[in-house]
Amino acid sequence: MVEARQGSYWDVMFRLIAGSIWIVAGVLDKLLNPGFLNPDSTKYVGFTIQYFAEGSPIKGFLYSVAFPNPVLTGELVIIGEISFGVLFMSGMLTKLASTCALYTNLIYFLSAAWTGATEYGINLLLMGVDLYFLVNGAKRLSIDSMAPESPLWSTKLWFTAGSVLYLLVVIFLYLKGL
Repeated sequence: MVEARQGSYWDVMFRLIAGSIWIVAGVLDKLLNPGFLNPDSTKYVGFTIQYFAEGSPIKGFLYSVAFPNPVLTGELVIIGEISFGVLFMSGMLTKLASTCALYTNLIYFLSAAWTGATEYGINLLLMGVDLYFLVNGAKRLSIDSMAPESPLWSTKLWFTAGSVLYLLVVIFLYLKGL
């Protein structure tokens, strides 16, 4: 019974793995990639958005939200991925991070799954991890576990807060592109 409330060490391992995937994606694949934000590079985020949009069921969304400001979109992706990684690994605001990461993975999945099994698999798997931590939170070896139980740790509250935050970022990008 105590184990159920505290979570298992498997939870910690999965949280650290998910966090490290986000850190590697945000830091190594994007922040330290000199071509990611450079329009003169073949690795430019704008080309990636354009390529993914071609076969995507959310093509209109990508062209109206992400494509008008690819550098800003890229900067927000870097900030988001690194933030998700740090929050997952530390177990801090895990339900909020899980909500925002879930939306990010859903957009990645709908944008790129048509390109092949790699994009399909990793994003689908991470959506499952995001849902798990949205529902269960981080219990063992986490900053969240140091806070007393209260209604403030409600899944509905953090899902709503994360959804509103994500929606505000999408609206900001859309308005910036008008």
